[in-house]
Amino acid sequence: MSTPRRRLIAVLATAIPSILALSTMSFSAQAAERPDVVPLPDHLETIRAAEAVELYGSADILPLEDRKSSLISMGDSEISGEGVGNYDPATHTDGNWCDRSYDQALFRAGIESDVQYNVSCSGGASPHLVEGSGQQQWNELNQGDNLAIKARNTHVKLVWIVVGANDEGGIEFGPVATQCATQRILLQGPCWPDHTEDWEARVDVSRQGVETAIDAVRQTMTDAGYLAADYDMVVMSYPSPGGPDVEDNPDFPGWWEGGCLLYLADAAFARNKAVPLFEQGVREAALNQDVRYLDAQRLFDGHGVCEAEPWARGVYAEVGLLPSEHAFRQSLHPNYLGHGAFAQCITQFYEHPEWDTSTCVDPASSNSAELYEGLFEFQDLQHPDSGLCAGAEGYDSRNGTALVSSDCNGARNQGFWLDEGQGSLHVELSHDRCIDVEGGTMQAGTALVLWDCNGGLNQEFVVTDTGIHPAGHSDLCIGFDGAGTEVPAKLTECGTAASGFGLVDRDYADPAGYGYDDWIGSSVY
Repeated sequence: MSTPRRRLIAVLATAIPSILALSTMSFSAQAAERPDVVPLPDHLETIRAAEAVELYGSADILPLEDRKSSLISMGDSEISGEGVGNYDPATHTDGNWCDRSYDQALFRAGIESDVQYNVSCSGGASPHLVEGSGQQQWNELNQGDNLAIKARNTHVKLVWIVVGANDEGGIEFGPVATQCATQRILLQGPCWPDHTEDWEARVDVSRQGVETAIDAVRQTMTDAGYLAADYDMVVMSYPSPGGPDVEDNPDFPGWWEGGCLLYLADAAFARNKAVPLFEQGVREAALNQDVRYLDAQRLFDGHGVCEAEPWARGVYAEVGLLPSEHAFRQSLHPNYLGHGAFAQCITQFYEHPEWDTSTCVDPASSNSAELYEGLFEFQDLQHPDSGLCAGAEGYDSRNGTALVSSDCNGARNQGFWLDEGQGSLHVELSHDRCIDVEGGTMQAGTALVLWDCNGGLNQEFVVTDTGIHPAGHSDLCIGFDGAGTEVPAKLTECGTAASGFGLVDRDYADPAGYGYDDWIGSSVY
């Protein structure tokens, strides 16, 4: 053995014990930095001790590193499993209608853990997540109290929150959905006029509630002896259960057979105004409270009630419960496939701890959820000379909708997002509608329309300094078929006065609310 090698081994032999000692000291120091565990009230301590005995055979609170790992979901019917079926019988009966499904997303996520806890409950509101608030549902513990117990008995790796839809004075999804479905069934006319004027104010109430819940959950974890680095907290927004494009589905089941019992105007209101504004409120709550945020607003676009492969259940009556109001409670909630999509989203987000925000969608009718880093920023598709923007005609998004010129106004029918991986241009109205070269005819004069996003070559575009080109056709550009407003968009030869479209960042006076006032502009609704 050479002398230098002997010296290296001698150095390592001396250094390794020191490294191990430093590592142990670092771990001990980290443990010492953790806050003291705050004792629980007697009635909760009794429950905690019993659960600990079941887990470990001892009632002791173990050091964090010695506990089983766990995941926990908190919130309301959107995440409890309402609408999926296969319920825990104790939560689908008189006295407890939390409707927790064994097929709920958390149990199907690909996140390694020893145990999973779904403490969410149908009808849950932000105060139910606040430990010690006394706000409980049915015969259950308050969700915050339940978290306090689980956090002391296990190492909670993930707290997944979906809440805000039921807060008093907030959007109150349940009563609104019930009213809208009832008016459709009884042919009493759309419900949206009763809600559109005060919707933003109600969203703000829900936002405040979500912020309070986040703050309370964080305090619960601190009182259980956790550092922020010991666990992940994710707040997820709600997808729209459906939209106004149901008749595009070639296998449309029919209004009654598929439970598509909403007026198209109400479905348009939900997709184009109600859900986007609510998502904005949940987003602001998460960002204001500095927790990780998962935007699921567009996740069910193309998979809504009565659309192709629906991820949400239509208006549905559990016949055995009639005439009870509980017979209809599963309506307009994520189904088994919807919770499968949730599971894909949360798994991918958990695997990217470096991402503060993310957006989950089906990118091209793939029937699978894909996560994107960050939040989508929609842009104007603007002609450089005229300053006019291309937008979906009539605020519509059905297959075959023409793109026409108009003054740029920041409306959602003029917003487009470029999926750089797919090369597709998605309209802000629906992630399931992309700019499409009609008929796939790649020649000047071919019209551009909206169509189901499908990953086809006639929906793939390349953006360059000279314009926006269909993939493989650098001589063709997106342009207008003439001058003025209400002029159709088409493929043009690049370098002409009609061509040269570009994607332009939006800068409107009211970016928080642009375009919502015109949401019902199309006569088809």
